[in-house]
Amino acid sequence: MILDPAVENLRHGYTLDDLDRLARTVLVIDRWRTDINTADRYAAIHFAITEQILTADEPPTGGDLIACGLQAANRYVRTEMHHHGYNQRDTAAGPGALPGFQRYWQQSGRTPWDERLMESLTLAQIWPCLTLAQQQAVMALALTGDHQEAADSLGLTLTAFSGRLKTARRRVFALWYEHETPPRRRRLDKRVLARSGAWQGRRLLTESDLERLRSRRNNGATLQALSDETGYSKAGLSNLLNGKRKPAPDRQEEA
Repeated sequence: MILDPAVENLRHGYTLDDLDRLARTVLVIDRWRTDINTADRYAAIHFAITEQILTADEPPTGGDLIACGLQAANRYVRTEMHHHGYNQRDTAAGPGALPGFQRYWQQSGRTPWDERLMESLTLAQIWPCLTLAQQQAVMALALTGDHQEAADSLGLTLTAFSGRLKTARRRVFALWYEHETPPRRRRLDKRVLARSGAWQGRRLLTESDLERLRSRRNNGATLQALSDETGYSKAGLSNLLNGKRKPAPDRQEEA
């Protein structure tokens, strides 16, 4: 027998058509206007309303079911926004702006565990092949994250440190791709800061610049607006503002 959804009583006098109507009503009046899949949001709302009808001891009113659907929409969207890295205090910043999201994906990376294992084993084999001076250069940069600070920690000029690091990288590169065809270009180390205070034609932000940007951010400026103004990506700018990345040194004022 084929059931008619318009008249078949599910429970408490509600039909399948009633469930669909209530779920669609919630979609229209809820506050979420995001890129998150509307069909999935509808499914979450529909499930919550159905569950409420089936488990309620007393017949729920239409208002009760709509309120239940709105709660379900809120739970679903907030969960999805968390998964996509939205900062719920600043949803206009878009996906990936949540500091925890950036720490996980930018610091942990997306490299599969088996590749990370192979990289760890390969590095353990290559490391002893470097000279002590080369090992010190690599470790200093890894610990400081800044070329000038690494050079200072070893008591070297920036030129001497860069030469030592370059030799170490060439050695690692040759051993890493031994018996393989290496890529033609290696990625540029983004920690390199030009002495001119600019990189690829873009002026690098200093700590003083960041203080001014933080003040404007607190006064309502959006991350997108600051990103457009500075030429930094929203994620990169957010990392600088939150102290996850180091800015360029403040330029000395001429006397």
